[in-house]
Amino acid sequence: MLPLHKDAQNPIREKEGFHAGLWFDRFFDRYDSNWKVPKDEKGKLNWIDSVTKNPLGNKEKLEAFSNRQQRLLASMEGSTLILCSEWHFVTGMGNNHPVENGFAWHPTLGVPYLTGAAVKGMLKAWCKVWSEDKVDLKQWFGDTEQRGELIFFDAIPTEPVSLKADIMTPHYGKWYEEGDKAPKTDGSNLPADWHDPVPVPFLVVDKGQSFQFSVAKTTGSSIVLSEVVESLTEALQWIGAGAKTAAGYGRFSEDEKAKLTREKQQKEAEQARQAENEAQALAQAAEESGLSGFVAELYIHAQQANWNSDKGAFIRDAGHWIEKIEELDDVDQQQEAAKFLARFVELHDKGILANPNKSSGKKNKAVYKPNSIKLAVALNKWIQL
Repeated sequence: MLPLHKDAQNPIREKEGFHAGLWFDRFFDRYDSNWKVPKDEKGKLNWIDSVTKNPLGNKEKLEAFSNRQQRLLASMEGSTLILCSEWHFVTGMGNNHPVENGFAWHPTLGVPYLTGAAVKGMLKAWCKVWSEDKVDLKQWFGDTEQRGELIFFDAIPTEPVSLKADIMTPHYGKWYEEGDKAPKTDGSNLPADWHDPVPVPFLVVDKGQSFQFSVAKTTGSSIVLSEVVESLTEALQWIGAGAKTAAGYGRFSEDEKAKLTREKQQKEAEQARQAENEAQALAQAAEESGLSGFVAELYIHAQQANWNSDKGAFIRDAGHWIEKIEELDDVDQQQEAAKFLARFVELHDKGILANPNKSSGKKNKAVYKPNSIKLAVALNKWIQL
């Protein structure tokens, strides 16, 4: 039975979007009648398998979290890198759990993650022991006298995560427990090769999962952030993150697909910022020219669409704006807007407003094209009021 009140023995577990961490940590029900966990690994393995059936995490929420973190980093002039797990990755093994080995779950997203403190510790170990590039450890990471100038964020998955069960087979359990005591006559507390392995299942992140690692620096810091990112990338590639790194767990490599996606998003974000800045500049120019309301909106669009030099764009857009002018209740605004459009009509088809149906030649061929004529006639209706 579950460790719950007798009236709550059937908790609802959704197929998608449920918080796997709460389920895994709080709803373990493989106890025997004495509230003991059976020593065989099947009960533990079955419980681990209860969170490995489908990828975990809500895609929209993960994307929203990632985007919020990236916007924050952009405001702090920080940096983000997305890396892909080369092999199994495990985090939070030291957390208490009935299956012996715990797991670290993000408290709101319900997915495995690596705390910013763990990322900081891993990078510090790399810089201190393995890295060939000498860095100012005190400046980067701080000590008991001063804080470091780097800010590390939690590493999170960029999309729903696939988990799986792994197995470790320790041989020397009694030696680890009682190795400091005198050897027993049966040799049970000696690190010898005659001991039977004891299978212990534990939960891991499967290979091929993308995680977002982010770092920034404090205001006024002289640290070159690109050097930090380079060191962090090397640390994740060579020593790995999380637990069991000595056995090859937790190593990451660059995620090319995610890199291209991130570059595209950054480019789109930069274009959006430029467009916003241009729109603000145009709005200010319209105000300085004495334009307001609908005509100011029309002015801004004309500049953005480059009506001055692109006749095709103007003709395509003009019909839409004619309809909007017709919807206006204010006759003065209609006239002002029509006169504004008329400038571009005359620019591209000189003389058309005075004589839209002008023809030439023996066959009396129309001088202007039908769309331009239609536009001129519509504008004349308001201009001549």
